[in-house]
Formats: sequence, structure tokens, C-alpha cells
Amino acid sequence: MSLSSTDVSSSEEEASFEAVVYTSDELLKIGLRLVNYTVRRIKRATRKTNIERFVGHFGGKPDVISLIWEDLQLTDNEEAKIGKDDLFIDHYLMALHALKRYPTELEREAAFDISHAYGRDWVWFFVYKIRCLKYDKILWPEDNFGDDLWVITVDGTHCWIQEPRHESWSMDTRYFSHKFGKAALNYELGIALSTSRLVWMNGPFPAGESDNKTFKTRGLMKKLEETGKRGIADGGYPGHPQLLSTPNNHDSKAVKKFKSRALKRHEKFNGMTKTFGCLSGRFRHSIDRFTHCFEAVCVICQYQLENGEPLYDIMIEELLK
Repeated sequence: MSLSSTDVSSSEEEASFEAVVYTSDELLKIGLRLVNYTVRRIKRATRKTNIERFVGHFGGKPDVISLIWEDLQLTDNEEAKIGKDDLFIDHYLMALHALKRYPTELEREAAFDISHAYGRDWVWFFVYKIRCLKYDKILWPEDNFGDDLWVITVDGTHCWIQEPRHESWSMDTRYFSHKFGKAALNYELGIALSTSRLVWMNGPFPAGESDNKTFKTRGLMKKLEETGKRGIADGGYPGHPQLLSTPNNHDSKAVKKFKSRALKRHEKFNGMTKTFGCLSGRFRHSIDRFTHCFEAVCVICQYQLENGEPLYDIMIEELLK
């Protein structure tokens, strides 16, 4: 563990703040010991195996999780920033474990030997803080993608939730997902074509609302119109030929392949988010909690893309012939 000094401001005074920083190896050991791997078992395994164990419990490699921890301390974003009284690495890792494994409170109590209320408070504290890093990491680029015209792929991703209450009926059809056949929420995501970045995240919306309606009424269509940019989408986005290009029979072989690779690349990112238990099964908490979890997961995935796990390059000439 090392300390890094930086100056941070508060509403009352300028205070000197030393960030608590962990190396990848340090965090790997702390994380594995937290989930009850013995020192002997850790030493007997290869580093690759121990990293796989860590990822399986906390959702990212130790270097990525360490970087997020550091950024939570050093960010200028006050919503995401944690102070010296919040520097509990075990509680931070417990929140990541909640996103990855999505245990019940009974399971968390047994795994971490922590009370329901105390564990709950710290988990949601750190989930919210990680989620707020979206203001630093998930941004439309300031240069508006430069001279590029085709800039993003766009698609919605559904996540299963508990059936919301309805005043009169047992089910609320607004939330019905054609993908699951049950209640769900939808997030609209936009991924840059030229870089491995999530640049648009909008939601959550009831899954019964079509992706096309979300695009038209929730802001992305207006964004593309204002910036003069265009995107690539699947067949669920008809009626926007000046803004979105969808697969069609008039495309050349190369264009068809390009669109296919772009959309599959988008699905790969969606798949990254669904490796987290809070998004892959039925979400048990409120819609507000879902928002925090989904956006925290996207932040973690963005860190992964930036640190050794990028999405594949679409523009490989040999594959587009």
C-alpha cells in the first residue's frame, strides 16, 4: 500500500489529502483473503488462477479495481469522491462483490461476517460512488469525433426486474420485455466506432417501449441531429435513414460485413455487462437501485476497455473484402 498526496478543496477549507493506493498484487491478496481463500491456497495457485478467482468475485482484474479505487479518491467530481473517513477497502470490495455475485443479505452476512444494516449501507454507498464516475468516464467526446461522420452503434439492452406493482392489474404491460417474456428495464447505449468507448448511456426505461421510440423521444436522435453525426443500428430502428444506417439488402458485401461486425461488437459490450450477477438475473431491488447498479457496472466495463480489454477493431481491411 502506498500514499499519494494531492490537494482537495472542501466548502470550508483547503485540506491536504493522501490517497490510499494499492498495487495490483496487494489488492489481489486482500480480495482473495476477504472471500476466505487461505494464504496456503493462494500461494499454491498460479497468478493467472488467482486473478480468475478475483475477477469471479469482484468483476474486474486487480489493476482495474485498484485504479477505480484510486480515482474515487482523486476525482474532482464531488458526487463520486470519497473522503478519508470512507477509506475502507474491504467495504469497497464488498460492494463490487455485490455487483458481481448479487448475494442476498443473508448470504453477504455469512460471507463477510457483517450485519445486514451495516453491510447494506456500505454496499450502496460504494455502488453509488462508482456509478457517479460515469460523469468522468462515459462522455460524448469534446471534439465531437472530429471529421468522422459515422460515429456510434446504438442499441437497447434489457434487464429482468421484479414485476412492478400496478394499481389495477397483476402486471404492468409497460414493462413487458419481448426478450424475456417478463418485466424488464431497458438502457439505451451508444458505443464509439473508432474507439473502444461507451459514449452514450440513457435510461432506464420500461422495456415495453421500443428501442425506436426511445431513440426518437429520449434524446439520442436530437443529439445526432445537433452534432451532424450518424450511427449504425439493427432492424429495430426503421425510419431514420439520415441518422441511422440499418442492415438492408442493397448494401454491398463489404458494407454488410462492416455493419455486422459493428453490431456484434456492440453485443459484446452488452455481454460484458451481463457477466455481473445484478444484471444477468432478476433484479430484486428498486428501480433507483437498479439505475445505480447498471451504471456502476458500465463504469467498471469502461475501465476494463481502457485497461487491457478493448473491444475488437471493426476496421480490419482483410475482413471487410
